[in-house]
Amino acid sequence: MKKSVIIFIALCGIIVCAIVYLNKTKTSAPVASPMTNSAPEQNASAAPEKISVPKTDTSPAPVESASAPVAAAPVIANVKPDDSTNPIRKLVDGLLSAKSAAEKHNLFQQLVKSGQIDAAIAELQQRAAANPNDPEIPTTLGEAMLNKLRDLHDTGKGDVNDMGILAMQADQSFNNALKIDPANYEAQLVKSISQTFWPADPTRDAQTVQTLAGLIDRQETMTPQPDFAQTYLYLGNEYQKIGQPDKAQATWELGLQKFPNDSALQKKISGQ
Repeated sequence: MKKSVIIFIALCGIIVCAIVYLNKTKTSAPVASPMTNSAPEQNASAAPEKISVPKTDTSPAPVESASAPVAAAPVIANVKPDDSTNPIRKLVDGLLSAKSAAEKHNLFQQLVKSGQIDAAIAELQQRAAANPNDPEIPTTLGEAMLNKLRDLHDTGKGDVNDMGILAMQADQSFNNALKIDPANYEAQLVKSISQTFWPADPTRDAQTVQTLAGLIDRQETMTPQPDFAQTYLYLGNEYQKIGQPDKAQATWELGLQKFPNDSALQKKISGQ
């Protein structure tokens, strides 16, 4: 019973994390030009092109000589569908090559609204199996699962057990990315944010603080992005969770100095 309660609490935390983290680009990241809704909605794999085979005349030909030559039947090569025209493959290509969090967010929104998020997850799973040394694929797969989880929560269509399984699969996908590249920034960030919502655990909480603090140090060497404020926000939240309010306040204040327009940090400083 205790284990079930903990899993349910953790699931609720991950759902909240997914909603907060995946919504961050609406307020803090520059919004990329929205993609048009005219993209055709197709199945995950394009149907193979039909090939017309000419019918041969089975009636006997008039005999002009005893050794009339017989024409050879034409050889028709197998034609494979052009993968470049598959809309899911093109959208997944866009996810993996996105230059900003806002661009990636917009693509995920398009997949969710068009009902193609499951097809994108399947495509990413196939790519992860075919490219086991690429950490960006399992990272994006985990994010796709969180987007689906968020949609199930928002629409009320999700079964609690199914949502719990999906949340665990997303977390495992981030683990897979970190096995390939332990220093992967995006996988570290999303996984650490989700851990701030889990029940208190000294070992896990210490690791979360260490990871988020390390990500803040790494941000100093990177091109500044508005969503970097999230790292200060959740590190402060983690300090507050483990009973260190002074460090939490100092972290939020430092973040607000660097990102004075971040509304979430402003609310933390004002005590909201």
